Amino acid sequence: MKHLLASLLLLTLSMASPAEDVDPFEETNRVIYEFNETIDDNLLEPVSRAYQDHMPDFVQNRVSHFFGNLRDVSTLANQILQFKIEQSAVTLGRVVVNSTVGLYGLFDIATDINLTTENEDFGQTLAVWGVDSGPYIMLPLMGPSTLRDSAGLYVDLTSDANLVNEMEDVGAISASAMNIIDKRVELLPITDLLDQSDDPYITIRSSYLQKRKFDIFDGNLPIEEDEF
Repeated sequence: MKHLLASLLLLTLSMASPAEDVDPFEETNRVIYEFNETIDDNLLEPVSRAYQDHMPDFVQNRVSHFFGNLRDVSTLANQILQFKIEQSAVTLGRVVVNSTVGLYGLFDIATDINLTTENEDFGQTLAVWGVDSGPYIMLPLMGPSTLRDSAGLYVDLTSDANLVNEMEDVGAISASAMNIIDKRVELLPITDLLDQSDDPYITIRSSYLQKRKFDIFDGNLPIEEDEF
């Protein structure tokens, strides 16, 4: 489910359809996509809209910054594995500043002083290590992925760097559930755009694959030479 939410952010990128051979399991993937959409339409989206409408902005911001600080720890671990020395130093600075001056991440002081970073995950790390993406896969409850990113997702979710797993529940609400709701609220405007798409499945697939490529190259996409 967490991966499903994060993946919806990809809808802001190119809408061009990828080559057909990247999705050899399209028939099965579409069935899983419809299942995921049913869960989202009947549970996650309504809960997220209620949270957005009724929870004060101040509280929503504190929740968002808190979980963002926890995610920075996972980003730091992957930056180190990718030997991104400069970026990892900046991310470490973010975590230290926000965990102390920012009161355990409730306030994003680091961004205010220009300590910013981009999210990194183990799927990106595997790509940097030279692992091919493999076929496109729609994961139940977790959304769009590839064979490589599915392996990376498993590592991210079970890693000691995933501090959300270490959080205690708040009343009847788990920390993981709050993290999901926080991310889903950010995606509500994109959900509205997706609803207008002629084929949402193709839109998500295209956006996901292109966004992953963008992330792996840190926005510096290689120039593809024209074939003659």
